[in-house]
Amino acid sequence: MNDVITTAVIGFISTIVGYIVGNRKTKAEANRLEIENVKEVISVYTMAINDLKVEVKELKSQLEKYQSHIEKLEKELYSFRSDMNPELKRNAL
Repeated sequence: MNDVITTAVIGFISTIVGYIVGNRKTKAEANRLEIENVKEVISVYTMAINDLKVEVKELKSQLEKYQSHIEKLEKELYSFRSDMNPELKRNAL
């Protein structure tokens, strides 16, 4: 009878220890996977942000080019209007 109790106690203790160690290992593994996933998400967003920065830079460059072109066309238009209507030239001076 004493052997049965000893075996039961040893089995119970080993089960508890196994559960504690296994639970810690499972939590550590879950945390590691979560950290890896966060790193991947950060990497994806960083790449997207960098791509958008390049695109914004290109768009700003195009905008400046178009603004310059619009100003040139406005000056030409004013010049043509002035040539057609001399009153505009006198009013501008």
